[in-house]
Amino acid sequence: MDAKHLSKRMQAVADLVPKVEKLADIGSDHAYLPAYLLNNQVIDFAIAGEVVKGPFENAVSEIEDQNLTGKMEARLGDGLEVIKKQEAMNVITIAGMGGELITSILDEGQTKLNQNTILILQPNVDENTLRKWLVNHHFKITAEKIVLDSSHFYEMFKAEYTDDQIDYSQVELDFGPFLVLEQSETFKAKWQAKLEKNKFILNKLENSNLKPSEKIKRVKNKIIEIEEVLNGKS
Repeated sequence: MDAKHLSKRMQAVADLVPKVEKLADIGSDHAYLPAYLLNNQVIDFAIAGEVVKGPFENAVSEIEDQNLTGKMEARLGDGLEVIKKQEAMNVITIAGMGGELITSILDEGQTKLNQNTILILQPNVDENTLRKWLVNHHFKITAEKIVLDSSHFYEMFKAEYTDDQIDYSQVELDFGPFLVLEQSETFKAKWQAKLEKNKFILNKLENSNLKPSEKIKRVKNKIIEIEEVLNGKS
């Protein structure tokens, strides 16, 4: 992957970014995503934020290699602290982390968010945790994607602030309000794999000496939920 040829996962994230002036990419690593967006005139200016020195230096090098000095700044800092108080970012992207970590980054950086901020997020796991945070902070999911990249399923979504009360069902939180409606082949493949994994776990639990009743109940409920979604009964 490089700034001209993104991975399937990162291309899906890039495709969710609208044409705007300013973007902050948090956990930017090599800064391939903002460089791609700048080179394709999707954005005018970018911040590539990194908390680790090595990836930060990678971003600095990428800016020089792509001749993007003046259009992108690499900044070393924790989460949204790389965004200055007076800076209003149109879009903030956070990709390639766990849902809980992304949630904590958003929690700690709430002062950097405003009613015009568009969030584009790609959690590797715990997508439902992140969706719950968005609901609780009046960010409505307006688009979702799911891709299979290097044998791993990735979900990414765009969220925008709303004054309205958002009321997602548990199924929408767990499976995604758009994804569960679209039922793409990739979506079905992900949850079929999850179903088989949960059935394997259930078999192990029921045949163990301890037979932990609460855990067995949780796994059974998850199996039922997945089967209902895949069978269109949710």
